Amino acid sequence: MWLLAALCLGGCASPARAADSPSQVLSVALQTMSALKTAYADYTRAQVYHFPVDYPWPPATLGMPPHTYSLDLSGTGEVAFPDRFQYMITVRLGPNFQSEVELMSIQGIIYEQDGAHLDFGGSVTPTWSKPKNTQNLLPVDPFKTLQRLRGTLAPRDLGDTTIAGVRVHHYAMEMDPVKLIAEEAMALADPSLRPALQDAILKGTFNVEVWIGVDDHLIRRISTVEARRDTIALHNAETNSAAPPGASDQGIVAISDRIVLNFHDFNSLVTIKPPNLRQTP
Repeated sequence: MWLLAALCLGGCASPARAADSPSQVLSVALQTMSALKTAYADYTRAQVYHFPVDYPWPPATLGMPPHTYSLDLSGTGEVAFPDRFQYMITVRLGPNFQSEVELMSIQGIIYEQDGAHLDFGGSVTPTWSKPKNTQNLLPVDPFKTLQRLRGTLAPRDLGDTTIAGVRVHHYAMEMDPVKLIAEEAMALADPSLRPALQDAILKGTFNVEVWIGVDDHLIRRISTVEARRDTIALHNAETNSAAPPGASDQGIVAISDRIVLNFHDFNSLVTIKPPNLRQTP
């Protein structure tokens, strides 16, 4: 009798294993992603800039509303961990302009394909160069996107769902503003702009969602939605660009940026080699 009671009490006192928290699942997922060799990736990105009314931008030929600049990108490509990716990107500026560009990044160095030229032997080969201003290409760096997940506040569980038939956890979180300020401040060449940067980030919104495989802990999708209001001076500094002729460096530009990055076909065959750069005459 006492033995039976002891067994019962012992069994009742043994707690069931608690489910992993969203923070623990995210931590494991980031470790799992870092152990990958390759993946395929695709993304969409939509940026909208609302400039002051006295800002003469964008050109009317682009067909955008006055003082509004909209940019839509979609890219498909490959990723080789830990430091290589390649995309074929379609760029749309408003309703009247569209172009395609092939972009490659190897160990943090960006290369852009310039098109093709005819060799003396009669074969057509692509030519590559290093763009002067990579910000204008707005590349979605899969490694930086994954790394930024480490700078988020505690995730909230939105419930499980499926992506392409795979069960996934769906979490939502916000970027830690302190870490975001520190990250962007390091890239500012002009220290006098740091107060404007801090103000823009503290007053902005930086939302993140992530979808993680229930069984394999692989990250299938990352979505980011940012909204902020930068001074014109800060905007020009961060994009490494100058104001168009006649534009004032005063005022505020309201920016929204939406990115959806998908990973799939993990550890498939991927080959990303440094390109042959165009020779300058």
